[in-house]
Amino acid sequence: MQAIEFETIAHGHTIRIPDTVPDGVRLKVRLLMDEEPATTAEGDLKALLAGMTEGLTDEDLSRPREFGRELPEWDT
Repeated sequence: MQAIEFETIAHGHTIRIPDTVPDGVRLKVRLLMDEEPATTAEGDLKALLAGMTEGLTDEDLSRPREFGRELPEWDT
């Protein structure tokens, strides 16, 4: 068994391993993070959605009075 250590940054929930690791080799991966991952209330979707609007006013949540573009005028 061999061990290598390298640092990388995850992008799109993926990490790139060094090119020296051949294809088809069984790997054991250990992730060490400097920062604490964000925790969510697992299984409590209602509480998660309710927390999204915390601190917003009725004016923030109101729909704009804009109804889109004017109807186009067609040549007849």
